Amino acid sequence: MEQRSTRKRRASSAAPAGADPETLRAQGLRTRNAIVRVARKLLLESGSLEFSLRAVALGAGISISNLQYYFPTRQAVLRAIMAPIIDAYLEDLKCALDSSVSPRESLDALLEKALTDARNAKDSALWWHFISLASTDPECARMFDEWYDTLTRGIAELLRAVNPKLKTADSLHAASLLIALADGLALQLGAGRRKRDYPRGLDAAFRAAVNDIVLRDRSTEATG
Repeated sequence: MEQRSTRKRRASSAAPAGADPETLRAQGLRTRNAIVRVARKLLLESGSLEFSLRAVALGAGISISNLQYYFPTRQAVLRAIMAPIIDAYLEDLKCALDSSVSPRESLDALLEKALTDARNAKDSALWWHFISLASTDPECARMFDEWYDTLTRGIAELLRAVNPKLKTADSLHAASLLIALADGLALQLGAGRRKRDYPRGLDAAFRAAVNDIVLRDRSTEATG
């Protein structure tokens, strides 16, 4: 039986990471955390077009050279902002894969988290800003691909545990569809549209769509 485990991939070494938080003294750690808070606020309030090292340094009340000691590049700041969000997903996925409960219960727990997170307007906004930067910035695109690849493969592993009839390729396709559905929910529910009438019932529709994707017996389908 396939071992139910997943590992976080190492961050891309293409961009310098800056000072390691674990080696910083108390004052340095406070400065680093303040920079991340300011950068997060700036990204939420001004969007990706206004997001720069100069703007972050100005907001934090420090020089650019001081900022670059902690975060040499804009991408390093972005990683510090986004890592807690994606790491939370990966940690939940790891717990689901290592859990003593049934794979189906683990999957249901992840689906409920996806529904809850879709309504988190701030995290959704940060994620869409990051995606907009990834569309034009190669390092952001690498970060995006790393995270999504790890997430997709981990979810595919869980789906094969839920439905052993799924082949590896089918489970990866199903995982990609589930992630796309969750991303779409975040756009519909976490971006100001949740007050309209038509999103009502999306939770139930989401669960039903997941069941159809995961539990469908593809061995009876015609190949083309």
